[in-house]
Amino acid sequence: MASDRHPGPVSAGSATCARCENRVTAGARFCAYCGAPQAGARNGPLGAPPAPAYPPLPGEKSPGLAAALSVITGLGQMYNREVQKGAVFLLVGAILVLLVARLAAGLCAIWLPFWIYGVVDAWARADAYNRALRATGRPPW
Repeated sequence: MASDRHPGPVSAGSATCARCENRVTAGARFCAYCGAPQAGARNGPLGAPPAPAYPPLPGEKSPGLAAALSVITGLGQMYNREVQKGAVFLLVGAILVLLVARLAAGLCAIWLPFWIYGVVDAWARADAYNRALRATGRPPW
């Protein structure tokens, strides 16, 4: 005999909600009784292919390329269209490399964090550039 919670047997076109155990239509995104999201639910209609990923917009920067260019401190910033910042990084990096090579390896404790910061900054700024470009449709700087 059917109860209020389970009005009849579960058919091939339905499933049971994991939270409230009421019958829900197969492929439903949410339970009609308790509103719980259903496992395996699709975002679109049944049988619809998944939405394609958006291709890069013209003018987007590659965070990986920006980080790779920052192997030479400052080039990643210049790639990200932050030319003045890149020039300062390049100058400071060159001075630190010369000091490390001539004076003492102890200055490497200053140069290495600066170099790592330059690589991470180039990556993060390229990502921020792309987010702003996608949000507004125009280059942020």
